[in-house]
Formats: sequence, structure tokens, C-alpha cells
Amino acid sequence: MTDAVMSVETVSDALFTCVYRWAHGKPMKASEVTEAIHQHREPTTRYGALASRLGQLQAMTYEALCEAGFLDTDHDREIMARRLVVSELIGEAELNDWLRDIERVRRLFSDEQKTERKTRLPLSWGSHGYDVQQDFIIKHFLPSKSLCAIYGPSGSYKSFLAISWACHIAAGKTWSGNAVARGSVLYVVGEGGVGVPRRVKAWETVNGALPKSICLVNRPVFPVRQSEVQEVLSAAKQVERETGMPVRLVVIDTLARCFGGNDENDARDMGAFIEGCDTIKQKTGATVLVVHHSGKDEAKGARGSSSFRAALDAEFHVKREGEARALILSCTKMKDAEEPERHAYDLRQVDLYTDEDGDNVASLVVHDTPREAKDIYPELVGAPKLSDNHMAVWQAIRSRTSKDEACTRAVIRDDLKAAGMDTSKHFSRWLNKLIELSMVIQDGEKLSIRSLREVGE
Repeated sequence: MTDAVMSVETVSDALFTCVYRWAHGKPMKASEVTEAIHQHREPTTRYGALASRLGQLQAMTYEALCEAGFLDTDHDREIMARRLVVSELIGEAELNDWLRDIERVRRLFSDEQKTERKTRLPLSWGSHGYDVQQDFIIKHFLPSKSLCAIYGPSGSYKSFLAISWACHIAAGKTWSGNAVARGSVLYVVGEGGVGVPRRVKAWETVNGALPKSICLVNRPVFPVRQSEVQEVLSAAKQVERETGMPVRLVVIDTLARCFGGNDENDARDMGAFIEGCDTIKQKTGATVLVVHHSGKDEAKGARGSSSFRAALDAEFHVKREGEARALILSCTKMKDAEEPERHAYDLRQVDLYTDEDGDNVASLVVHDTPREAKDIYPELVGAPKLSDNHMAVWQAIRSRTSKDEACTRAVIRDDLKAAGMDTSKHFSRWLNKLIELSMVIQDGEKLSIRSLREVGE
């Protein structure tokens, strides 16, 4: 009787490399997958079946990989899902042996490893840099290489403001009399559809045609996912190559549409979003501007986790000026410079074209000449020199009393603190001015808004 000769299957370098990349959450190279399939062309063997399976995975779309759990914001869960695919074909023990084969890893990946790695942390010595002045892409408004946000309720014209800033930067045209650092702009259209190119066209109609310097990304991107961040970085490099100018501004419009189905109120999810934005900012050298919605109670600021506001270099609140076609722009945070003054800006309608039904298609453009804001609350008309801080105190009291909720000094102080305001020094001064102006009534610790009827009496 002749003994059957059993051939021992040997894993090729190409298959080993593909498995190692896949098992560590890294993208496989198409050339390596093709070589692995060529080396293990018999699909009935274990390694042949594995190579074939990796070929299928490499061909999957981004959305399919996400749905299957092979791309996940939870890195541990992603790695577990990826390794399970391999271990089902060759066994968990053999997979672990491969991943622990240090000599082979060093041999195959030596070209990708630096012999003397230096830290990527930004280092400086002693007092070096003490006299460095803040750089801006729009002076007094948008610091360079920073994370900024515009927030406000729906219909407040915040996206029109973002378009205005983007177009002025793309054209190198001063905004509201302030110098602008010209550069390319990458605008992520998470909301708006055809509305965004129409707003750009409206701006061009008023200010002149833009060169090839503002590029729209026509779907949401999700900074919570590393693969999406890499796509943004690739897009920024492509825009720089095609325009010959550095990308100065990346607009994410809006946070809600670009949050990837995660929870805005969860500090961990928001931390992942911030980390993704920071990576975009650091790798491109651009300012990242996030368009965001305010919460149900506008006096409490932007909605979602407070960690977002804490991470910002600059934050702006936008609200509509009553029923007028105008916005009121207030700076609610400027980390390393003076806050610009609160002003109103009018919007003008621009006719674009007539559609096939004969209807006029138009859009709006921000007229960047500032003027004094007309407060929408009749109770505030004529009040002298009210700052945004006075307004915030007044609105917090108004919000509480309108809902018949407890309203005392301590409660209002806590509301403002929760909204991110520093109440440790000047809260009493802000409140006392409102009381002196008879805009707020104090009865012991209880606070209320003085109505128009009471003022008339």
C-alpha cells in the first residue's frame, strides 16, 4: 500500500502582507492582493480560499465595509471583526502565529519603518515664540490653522455667511474691511444640495467671477472615521495641485450631517469628531470651519457636547435680525485675540436664471458692510451699550421665566456656566446693569423680565 503524499501549504509573502495589513485595520494594496491570489490560485486550499476572500474584501465599497463592521469608530470592535474573517479560514492560533512573526514583519515592512523616529509633537524651547502674533485668514475673525464654528438656529443665514467667508478667501478679497489670506477652499456640502453652488454664483454675480479656487465636496464626510479623514487630506492635496494655492479653509456644513450617525451629546463621539478635525487642520495647515445648529434654548449655545466648544479657537453665533433679510453676528469665543464687535449684515437677493417653467431662480449674498444690530426683542430697544454678555444674561432669564421655571441668581449663573461662559468675575456686574436699567426685576433672589406694559406704566 502506497502512502498518500500530502503537500504542505506555505504562505507567500504577498498573502502574509495582506493579512497583516487587514488584521491591523490598514488598507490592503491592490497589487499585493493580486499577487497573493496568483501565489495561491487554488481556491480549494485554505490559503487559496483566504486569498480569494481578501480579494473580495479589497473590492468592497467604503459603505459596504462600514455596514459589515470592518470600518468602525470603535477601533477594537473593527479589529475584532477583521480578524474573525481570517481566523474562520485558517484558525485563530495560526493567525496569532503570523502576527507574532516579528522577523518576517521586519523583513517585509522594513521600508515602511523609519530607523530613527522623531516625535511628531510640536516642540519648542523655553520662551521661544513669546512674541509671535496671531495669524488670520480673515483678520479679527478666522485665525489661521485653527478650529472654528458658526452656530445658530435654522434659517439664521449661517451657511450664507460661511459661503461669503469662503468666497472672499478664495478671491483674496477683504471681508468687512478686514484683510484676507488668499488661498483655496474645500467646502463639504453636507446640507444644501444645489443651494451651495447657487450661493457661490450669487456671490460671483455681485463680486466678480472666482478663479478655480473653491472646490465643493458633494456629500457629507465623517471626521469620526480615519478613512474619511484620509479622503479629505487627499482631496486637499488634489485641490492644491490643481489650483496652485494652499488650502486655507475647510468648511464642514453641517456638523449634524457630518457626524456619521453618532451622538452629538456623547463626549466620546464628539472627541472623535474633534480629533478628526484636528488631523485635517494639522495635515493641511488650513482652518477648519464647522457650521453647527444651536440647541432648543438658544441662550444655552450650540447643541451637543460642551467638549466641542472647549476645543474651538473661535466661535460665532448667528441669528436672524427679526423678520428682516439680515443676520446678526456675535463672537462668543476668541481664544487668543480680542473678540470682534457684534454687528448686523444685510443679505441681498441676486437673480440667477429663469427655469424652463419661466420661474425666476434666485439666491442671497451677504453684503459685508457692518452696521449696528437692531435687536429683535422690543424690551431691549434703546438700552445703552449692551454687550453680548448682557444679552446672554437677559435671554437666560427670559428663557426661564417664559417657561415658569425657577429663576434666581444661582440658577442663571449655572445656566450660563453650562453654556460655556466664564461667570467667575463679572456675572454680578452684568446682572446689576440690567437691574439698574429696569430691564430685569429682582425680588429677593427671584429674577424676572420687566415687560413692556410695566415699562409703560
